Amino acid sequence: MDTNQAKIVELLREVHVLAFKEIERLNLRIAELESQDRKPFEMAAINCPMNNPRSTSKQPENDILNEKQVASYLNMSVATVRRWRLFRKVPKFVKIGRSVRYKCIDVEMWLNSGLAC
Repeated sequence: MDTNQAKIVELLREVHVLAFKEIERLNLRIAELESQDRKPFEMAAINCPMNNPRSTSKQPENDILNEKQVASYLNMSVATVRRWRLFRKVPKFVKIGRSVRYKCIDVEMWLNSGLAC
């Protein structure tokens, strides 16, 4: 590889790094704006036993939610929940193959902890 090619490769790497940093900054800003604009969520948005005191389930912490249910519960888009997961801003989750699942109790604890802000 001659010197011109090496310079071009180095410049492309720098552009690549700058582009990823800008994308990350924009994603964080989008998440910030979405959290400011979100409407108060309704506790009945999902069928979580913690929202229903008459539930016969003895172990509500074992109820599992998919990302669509979590997004609906938080009144956010699924893309936002995925972005938060990418930046480690969501409650604990479990991956089962390609599927992502959240425990209902973890989502509640995350909301109550103030980390959701």
